[in-house]
Amino acid sequence: MQKFSKCTRIFLRVVLVLSAAVYPGLMAMLSAAGWRYNVEQGRYPEIFTVFSGWMYAGGILLCTGTVLCLLGAREKWWQCNIPAIGLGVVGCAACLSILHRFCAYADQHFSGLDETMEPVSQLYRDRLLPVLLPALLLTVLCVWQIVLAGPYRCRKRREKEARLNEEAPRILGDRIE
Repeated sequence: MQKFSKCTRIFLRVVLVLSAAVYPGLMAMLSAAGWRYNVEQGRYPEIFTVFSGWMYAGGILLCTGTVLCLLGAREKWWQCNIPAIGLGVVGCAACLSILHRFCAYADQHFSGLDETMEPVSQLYRDRLLPVLLPALLLTVLCVWQIVLAGPYRCRKRREKEARLNEEAPRILGDRIE
């Protein structure tokens, strides 16, 4: 059972790293870069500067949470999992809230793409909605690692108490009678 658990955690970490690199790392960042570029070219209104800033922030937070989750896999650094969960949730919320605001704006102001007339909002929804995958994996792995660190924390506490309760060394010149 332990071997299955270890293999599953390694597999989930690999999937987490790949999905974090693709969705918040590439898709969110490149979408934000495209919005920023179009604002600078004068094609999009200034509101897209705010959209791109929040999308950058969300992507960076999710990627940072992934790095902390990977660091938290070590027993000694299990505390890294707690901020990793927070960063993952906040990063995902930032990306998804901006996606929602962008889709609402795009449905009102943009026409469809190509000859299919597929809405622009649907294109971005398909690209950015999978940001949920790394956020979900991040949360699951961090909680799993926190639970697995429980026995480690108990062992360290027992060792510390044993060191504190050890008999003090004898001082020279003390006589035992």
